Amino acid sequence: MRSTKLIAGAGIVALALAGCSSGGSDPAATGGGENDGQPITLVLGHAGSTEDPRQWAAEQFGERIEEATDGQVTVEIHSDSTLGTWEEMIDGLQIDSVDIVIESMLSVEAYSDLASVETAPFLYEDDEQFFEVWEGDLGAEIKGAVTDASGYALLGNMYRGPRQLTTKEPVTQLSDVSGLTIRTPSAQTMLDSWNALGARAEALPFNEVYSALESGVLDGQENPLDAILFNSIHEVAPNIAETSHMFANYHFIMWDDALQGMPEDVREAIIEVADEVGQEYTANTVTNLEDYRTQLEEAGATFTEISDRDAWVEATQPVVDGLPDQVQTWVEQIRAM
Repeated sequence: MRSTKLIAGAGIVALALAGCSSGGSDPAATGGGENDGQPITLVLGHAGSTEDPRQWAAEQFGERIEEATDGQVTVEIHSDSTLGTWEEMIDGLQIDSVDIVIESMLSVEAYSDLASVETAPFLYEDDEQFFEVWEGDLGAEIKGAVTDASGYALLGNMYRGPRQLTTKEPVTQLSDVSGLTIRTPSAQTMLDSWNALGARAEALPFNEVYSALESGVLDGQENPLDAILFNSIHEVAPNIAETSHMFANYHFIMWDDALQGMPEDVREAIIEVADEVGQEYTANTVTNLEDYRTQLEEAGATFTEISDRDAWVEATQPVVDGLPDQVQTWVEQIRAM
């Protein structure tokens, strides 16, 4: 189901992204679901730098899908938000100006509030609980429901690690957050959560975050360690509070109608390669998280523990209570694990 948001923004997105896609995901260009052997070029975008692990995932996906399809499918990779903000790229999936975007489920929350299950605060205690959900039946159920409701296919699970708060001044307790301007993605649940914690939440495009922190427009932002390290956020916000307020995966996100319009063997190859790259990305994240921390500390970042975590959980519980009934059911199942 197409969002009314697209109707308002389609013209802007089309202008920003026109000419980037070969139209490879158009069913008409692929024989309406039958493989006529015509070459297909998939345009893949992400908001990270070329040092960001998303670039590794994009390159691996491109190499492996070309091999899996004997060269029929090739991938054109665009990093650094060169196709637009992640919001514009997600919109662009619907109008065939982009074919794949590497982003988290939060990026489709504007199209289905079921996606707020990812952005609901303080659901997980550790990696093991997160993997139990997303590598099992519940994770598959959630992804299927979000796809059905939003129209976006969420392929592969690329674990990012927990999101942490990075600020210009140290944060060790909830009262330290009061009045700070904190950048979050534009997902409504994340904005609501940080406002509930006493901050002023600001949904600024990620490619503007470094300069906004440097100039003092922002007091802080929140992201997993990889995004902090490989986008140099620690240079302008060196205090990292270990809030672990949200755990998430990246996915290879496609417009589901476009995916289903692919020749069957190509569609199956895309899904299989996305899963394969996702498993390796997750293993790399688990292995590298301590190294990311070491690199950040060596570069001058300071990590601090939160002394009153229960207060943070209590402050954001009204946000969770306001989520859709189905999401609250999932939340109960996750917290019970």
